[in-house]
Parts: sequence; C-alpha cells; structure tokens
Amino acid sequence: MSVLDFCTEFPWLIPSLNSKPPRYFHGLIDIAGTYYEISLKIPKFPSTRGMKLSTSLGLSCLVERCRPQLSTIEQECSTILEYMRKFQTVCTSAHSKQDSFREIPLPPASFFKSILSQLEDIGWRKVYEIPPDFTYITLQESDIKGRLHKIKVGIPQGYPEEEPTVDVDLPREFQFSWNSVGGLPLIFAAFKDQLSSVQQFWDVLDDLDETVVVLDPQNPERRHKTRRIFLSNHVSVQLTISVEHPRNLPQFHFFGPSSLTTPLNNCLTEKYQDWDPEQSIVNNIERILAVEVVKRSAQSGSGNEEWGAECAVCYSLLLDGCHPDLTCDHCSQSFHLNCLYEWLHGLPNSRQSMKFIFGDCPYCSRLISCKVPA
Repeated sequence: MSVLDFCTEFPWLIPSLNSKPPRYFHGLIDIAGTYYEISLKIPKFPSTRGMKLSTSLGLSCLVERCRPQLSTIEQECSTILEYMRKFQTVCTSAHSKQDSFREIPLPPASFFKSILSQLEDIGWRKVYEIPPDFTYITLQESDIKGRLHKIKVGIPQGYPEEEPTVDVDLPREFQFSWNSVGGLPLIFAAFKDQLSSVQQFWDVLDDLDETVVVLDPQNPERRHKTRRIFLSNHVSVQLTISVEHPRNLPQFHFFGPSSLTTPLNNCLTEKYQDWDPEQSIVNNIERILAVEVVKRSAQSGSGNEEWGAECAVCYSLLLDGCHPDLTCDHCSQSFHLNCLYEWLHGLPNSRQSMKFIFGDCPYCSRLISCKVPA
C-alpha cells in the first residue's frame, strides 16, 4: 500500500512531508456527510502498529461510543488504509442511528475559557486526563517519595459558580473550601497539602507491604488503613494503622483457633507499653508477641495457599467478598461461615441448638460448631 493509495481514498487527510514515508496525517474525514477534523500519527506506515488517532470534540464523543468495536478493528487490521475504511464505516453507521445518537450540548465559551486558564495556572504536566465532554478532569502529583497520586474533579454544568465533586485516594476525607475565584488551583493546592500530611502513614504501610505476606486487602489502595497479615501457620492479625500517628501501636484483631489467639491477646495486653515507635511494625510484633511474622519471598508468592488462608470447604480465599473467618480449634483449618454451615447442615449426625449448629469438622472430623447464617 502506497501513500498515493491512502490519499486517493482519503483526499482530505494531508500527509506531512517531513519524513518518507510520512508518519503524520492531518485533515478532515467524512462521517455521514459531516466533515470532522482528525489527526493520525503512524510511526510504522503503512502498518497500524503504534498508531495514534485524535479527533475533534464532535467526533471524539462518537468514537467513545464505538470504542469496543474500534479496538477490535484495530487489532484485526494490518494496514492503516484497511483500518480507516472500517473506522469510517463504523462511525458512519453509529452517526446514522439518530434515535441513539444525540449531540452533547456544549457549555458556553466562558466555561472552557475558565477551565483552560486554571489548568494553565496549575501546569499542563499535572493534567492526567480530560474527556471530550469536559465532565471531569483528572490531575496528578508525585509526593516526595516519587509515589504518583491522582485526583478526579467532577465538573458540573454550572462551573465555576457550582462547586465540583472530588474523588481522591486518601486515607482521610478530602477537605477544601470552595470559591469560584480559586477554582481548580485551589483544589489542587489542598490536594498537595493533604498529600504531604500523610507521607509517614504511607511510608509505614509501604514498608509493611514490601516485607510481609498480606492477606487483605489483596490490592491495597492508598485510602486503606488496615492490613491483615500472617503471624504463623493458620494465625493472622488485622492491623488498623492510625493516619495521624502511624508509628504508634495499631489496633489488633486476631484470627485463628482460640488456643492460639488467646495467648497472643493476653501477651499484647501485658506488653503493649513496650511498643517502640522508632522500630518497624514487624519488629515490634515479633519482639512483643514472641512470634515470627511471615515474610514475603520470591518463592511464596501471595503466600495464601502456603499458610492455609483458603477455606477448607470451597478452597477459595474470597466468597462473596468475605475471607474465611472461622477456624477449627483442633486442626486450625479455616472456613467461610456459609461453607461450614452448608457442610454441617448436610451431615446426618449434625445437630442444631438455638442459633448454632454442631457436627464433624470437614478436615479432621472432630467437633466443630458455627452460627446459623442470618
């Protein structure tokens, strides 16, 4: 396929002559009788590899509606000519469905002027994403440790007189005082201030995540304040870290057979004053509780199977979003409440009294009980 072949079918797309073959085309494309501005960057012309396509606001709204189909077409087509033919066909078909296609009413020019001026004040390098309809703007900022954070600001139609909404991944509620004069720079300044106030909190949790096997959450977010970690085989503890004082003693909640968790609770009650804020959480736990914390290793992976975190009935870690929270006092195997109840309910020799059911453990066949689920 030659440049001439491409330009013959799309005569309003003008190639840049700075390179041979051209890597950049800019111009207009006909979609259902309407011409839209479009730019193509084609580093491997005529191949679609590495291709980038950008359009005017009117066409980009239509492209977003056809995104799944266009993504499939991009994978199937080997040349840019083949792709653009199908791109034009898909967009024309969607444009022609007048019952499902409606032009998005644009806000007044002052709306865009206000936003663009404020983004200029913030700095374009801080802008992560702006959709075609300007319904939100995502900004980004790196903290002093190089961790990247994003803040998503929902832009209402009445902006800047109407206060925007904010979605941010922080461990405490995001607070700012809105006024239409300050606008987006005011929100971004508050965002940076609150990032700096939780650096030590994130330092503590990052150190914990890099050191130990974490059961929950499986994919921690910056807003999460808890970590459930393993102390020894079949015993785990959920730690709740203070945002204001992350190096102080966290809240403890032990999971496991009572024969093992009761001594740990007693030990913590007796020695909690020995907690040293200058030491890591792991060192403090091992020193005070005299028990080893399970560390991460290349061989252990997530560590869930190795340390018996899965339910011994369904062999899954999560069931309806819940972790196993019951443990047999005899064999230390873990169970989801619903799994254990269904197992016991199906046994011919199980018995139920009030809100509890009793029967043989699925793993060791010794006596075990659980509450009847609500």
